Amino acid sequence: MGQKASTNSDVEASRRYFASFADDYHEAFTGGGRQPLHRVINRLFRRKTFQRRTDWVRAILQRHGLKDKSVLDLGCGTGEVSVLAASLGARVTGLDVVEPMIDLSRRAAATAGVADRTGFAVADIMTAPLPTADVTLLVGVIEYYEALPRLLGRACDATRELLIVVDTRGPLWRRALRYGLAALKGFHLYYRPADHVAIIVARHGLLETDRLVGHSFTAMAFTRRPA
Repeated sequence: MGQKASTNSDVEASRRYFASFADDYHEAFTGGGRQPLHRVINRLFRRKTFQRRTDWVRAILQRHGLKDKSVLDLGCGTGEVSVLAASLGARVTGLDVVEPMIDLSRRAAATAGVADRTGFAVADIMTAPLPTADVTLLVGVIEYYEALPRLLGRACDATRELLIVVDTRGPLWRRALRYGLAALKGFHLYYRPADHVAIIVARHGLLETDRLVGHSFTAMAFTRRPA
């Protein structure tokens, strides 16, 4: 009961927070934004972080090969990584609990000319039925959920071939800023060591193949063990 209550609290807190500035979050790649606070955050922090982590994800996906494969993007946000996967030849399902984010994802896919290869839906990734996919993505998601084993277990169970997990953290001073923002805005943050993530994923039959501990994020890739 306690874990379920915590999970519901995390979901609702994230929903409120991201719904309050979905348009500005979408502007992170350009360093813009309507609200002054988020415009500064986008310009100083999010833009470089998002660009670098997307470059890493792109390299892993290109190496794996996505031609005619299925991709499940959990917590897809405003759809940048979903659109990237679709542009590499995948059929993509993107799920997010924030409806304005899903609206922006659909618009981004249409603008990029990949609307026919993407499908987006409002869904709680902790409780909604998840389709199986060749590749599953958790990019900038796990740090918002206390029930990490449950979240990773659901992602692993949906994955046939490749799982990519990326969190956003940064050095200690930057994490302190994020904790301050979380307290101000009423959402939750949970940072874990990369080894802790790897141990949980390994229990579900996936092997770690790549890890990048960057200045502002940690990225990991896992492949399904051969039967």
